[in-house]
Amino acid sequence: MKPARAAPPAPASTAPAGEVVLVGLPVAPGIVIGPLYAYARETESVEERRIEADEAEGETARFQLAVERAERDLDKITALAREKLGDEHAAIFAAQALVLHDPSVYDAVIESIGRDLYSADYAVHRIFSKHGERFRMSESESLRERAADLLDLEERVLVHLRRGRLLSAVDGGTIVASPQLTAADIVLFARRGILGVALQYGGATSHVSIMARALGLPAVVGLRDLDDHVHHGDTAIVDGVRGQVILRPEPDTLAFYLKRKESYARLQNEQRKLVPLPPETLDGHRVTLRANLEFEEELELLKRFGAEGIGLFRTEILVLMRRRVSIGEAEQFEIYRKIAAGAGPGGTTFRVFDLGGDKMLPVAHREQNPFLGWRGVRVLLDKPDLAVPQLRAILRASAFGPVRLLIPMVTEVDEVVQFRALVADVERNLRAEGVAVAEHVPVGIMIEVPSAALLAERFAPLVDFFSIGSNDLTQYTLAVDRGNDLVAKHFSELHPAVLSLIERTIRAGHARGLKVSLCGELAANPVATPVLLGLGLDEFSLSPVYLPDIKQVIRGIRLDDARTLAARCLQAPDAATVRCLAEAFLEDRDCHLAARLGI
Repeated sequence: MKPARAAPPAPASTAPAGEVVLVGLPVAPGIVIGPLYAYARETESVEERRIEADEAEGETARFQLAVERAERDLDKITALAREKLGDEHAAIFAAQALVLHDPSVYDAVIESIGRDLYSADYAVHRIFSKHGERFRMSESESLRERAADLLDLEERVLVHLRRGRLLSAVDGGTIVASPQLTAADIVLFARRGILGVALQYGGATSHVSIMARALGLPAVVGLRDLDDHVHHGDTAIVDGVRGQVILRPEPDTLAFYLKRKESYARLQNEQRKLVPLPPETLDGHRVTLRANLEFEEELELLKRFGAEGIGLFRTEILVLMRRRVSIGEAEQFEIYRKIAAGAGPGGTTFRVFDLGGDKMLPVAHREQNPFLGWRGVRVLLDKPDLAVPQLRAILRASAFGPVRLLIPMVTEVDEVVQFRALVADVERNLRAEGVAVAEHVPVGIMIEVPSAALLAERFAPLVDFFSIGSNDLTQYTLAVDRGNDLVAKHFSELHPAVLSLIERTIRAGHARGLKVSLCGELAANPVATPVLLGLGLDEFSLSPVYLPDIKQVIRGIRLDDARTLAARCLQAPDAATVRCLAEAFLEDRDCHLAARLGI
């Protein structure tokens, strides 16, 4: 393996003719058109080289010096990120610097040199690759996305071991296409004035995606065939709204997107004016728009996009990032305190550790079907040593801002009874110790499986609110693993069966006076917004960057009309019919989203 450098671009003459449309995951909204810059990482193997025992001290010193120089690199990038984005986003690179001294990395490399007698270069490659491979092979999307951070750190150290220079330079005014990038690449490229990003790998919660959103760079990731079609200098379109990248667009396509880009720019200007306005229908019905967050670095997005607090903070990222479950109360409290204090009067809904399934516990034994196994609240009830420190930390944080607790993957009434008893016991002990805790911390449950939705009226007396997780609810209702390419086309949150379970949950919650929220991807889909409003949903919780879209729809329709639409959708035979009904509804009412949605 060789340190990352911008590979020589492919000659324009080798580019095939013809338009190519690639579909991926939109992670930073916007539409840009421009020439491609094909950025690749040259690779060559790091040779396995043994050393003599008397060389170990010198190799160790060489490694330690390389780490110091890599830290200085990160200090410069941190300063640049702080200048462009502020302290919150700069913290990403400060955290990377800490990884360099993590015992599982730093000490392991020194041990590999001194005990195993490997050269410093190979020891670095061996240890970093081992950790990176664990991340890449993880069932957790969050962990897979952190593999790029480790790759960046490995390359920085190797560069300084070889006294080389890490290149992250591209031409300004271009769209960068690459298999993958690091957060540092994004910051440095943005300084050079790139237009947007198209990546073969990556996900919505990666640091690259977070930085792209923060910097306003339209980005699409997960473009599986990108490497087969990219040629340096080709004209390309990145549609960060639909999740499409069009290479070598035909004249008609280019003309369409030039108009679409103008429409999008006008829409953005309109939506900026909406930020201080309430999410209220034309006939005066008010709902709440909250944000889904995973990182402290995203807090500043709340104000920018007009979020009314945090509707879902995924705490399990602490476990997944550290690959350990023994995270102390003090460490958790410092994080939760900052989140609670920074979320504003809308407060924070902390979902307690949702581990298992696609977020594999580092200590869990292998399960044949983890999605139907030891996960969510089942783990927490079996492991009070994991649950209690977290509950203490969250309840302590409630003294610094409004806080709600959310229980994941509930399937039985008794699970709620047991968990609430655990919360009450923890709260009682904190008060006995003289620790400040909010007078009332609401406790809610995730409605993610059909059994919870079907028995929602029995859960309602035991909780303070419901939060519908439409991603898992759809998966379990339709028996479709959305990560399975063979059946992913059958995954549709607009399926009438899913909508029926959502409607039943809302009805049961309202009968008991509970507010009902939805925090899955369906909440960020403008086509679904009138349907969800018509079903009676009280709160939408979604990625902050998509809040303006949803508010635009809400403020452009009437609740009575949405109720009529929802009733028709519940009677529809399939998801395709529901989508057609909802799109026609928006088009008829001119919600200013037609150009953006392609309706």
